[in-house]
Amino acid sequence: MSEEEKNKPRFDISLPGLYKENWREAYCADKDAAPRLSSYQAPEGKPIPFIYKSLEFSGGQAVDTAEYPFFGLWSNEALNQKPQSITVHGYLRGNYYLQQRAAFVDALMSPTTDDNPGFFDHPLWGRFKVVVESYTVSEAADENGQCELTLTLKRAGVSLETRVAVLSPDNFTKPKEAAAAAEIDFTQTEKDPAILARAFGLIKAVLLNGIGRIQAAQTKLNSIANEINGISNLIAQGVLEPARLAQALINAVFSIIGEVASIGGSVETVKNYLFEKDNENAAVIQFLSAADFSLPIDTVTVTQAETKAETENLYRTVCLCASAETLIKMKGITRNKMNAYWAMYTRLENSVNLENPDVFEAVTEMRSTLSQTLRQSVMGIELKKTFERSVPLLYVSHYLKCDDEKLREMNFIEDSLLISGEVTYV
Repeated sequence: MSEEEKNKPRFDISLPGLYKENWREAYCADKDAAPRLSSYQAPEGKPIPFIYKSLEFSGGQAVDTAEYPFFGLWSNEALNQKPQSITVHGYLRGNYYLQQRAAFVDALMSPTTDDNPGFFDHPLWGRFKVVVESYTVSEAADENGQCELTLTLKRAGVSLETRVAVLSPDNFTKPKEAAAAAEIDFTQTEKDPAILARAFGLIKAVLLNGIGRIQAAQTKLNSIANEINGISNLIAQGVLEPARLAQALINAVFSIIGEVASIGGSVETVKNYLFEKDNENAAVIQFLSAADFSLPIDTVTVTQAETKAETENLYRTVCLCASAETLIKMKGITRNKMNAYWAMYTRLENSVNLENPDVFEAVTEMRSTLSQTLRQSVMGIELKKTFERSVPLLYVSHYLKCDDEKLREMNFIEDSLLISGEVTYV
């Protein structure tokens, strides 16, 4: 197993495996020997046994309940699983239990974390990785020779550092890598040369038509056009290899988004600086609209039909990758526009044939990259909403999905009950 695989979160909320399905066998209740003991083991320590008395295991759903005081009723939304907790009561008993007690407390005092957990072992429940939350040792004068233990344990999860490292967009498949996977998939089957030539010729025309919406210096537009014309140059030379044509398509599409991203960074394009956001929008809308793309080509044989379908799928996949690349680099995107882009992105992704496992994995990880990047980019973006009439603050909070304390922090609110005018929120 690679080091990267070892570092991936593998937390499973299901219960650990049982020692025995029959409780008598698990607890050794039918044997002459004493019943099997429970134990706690500190990180890198030895298991310390104790006599089990009772156990409470708790979990459930974390539910977000929204109350609407001016409209009545409420709404519940299940957000996630609650952390599973274990509260166990037991005893240390015997002539030399004092030594056991000291060792037990020392073990419980050892720091536990998600990455370096302790272990709680119970004959009827199995072996859990746990983080110690609290413990209590109780002794009574009329019960000499023993002490009672109460342990409150949280089931170990995945540490924040590990989660962030693994779920970082830097570790996911990039759009260009996803496009490369689609190119390899495209070359796996036999293609009809005549259909290939017509299909890529039509795709070239679509791309050339799209750059007409881009505001840029003529030198940049010429650079994009030359890259796109590389497709027709291959066809004119009689080069109809699927790999060469697919690579030319990828180069052309990514040259478009590359030039769009550079608008405003060059001295000769300063006059078009105000069109920068429009260029990004025009490019991403062009590619996101490929969900309904189809080639106006009539086919006769099965090979021709498959060539047409696979070429359409390649174009949609490359457009999906280009859309992701553009959205990842977009700055200052508003929440409403992001939602609209995401809806179109999802629709385009659903139109792509993902039967190839490598393409499926690449597209899925690319979506994760985009999702996390967009989520991080909009977290601090301030939005504004104007209320013409005075409305209750609680209503505004629910309507904008922004905490009322955050609204007070970001706005000068004289009346905490009724507010009006422009409201800033996130």
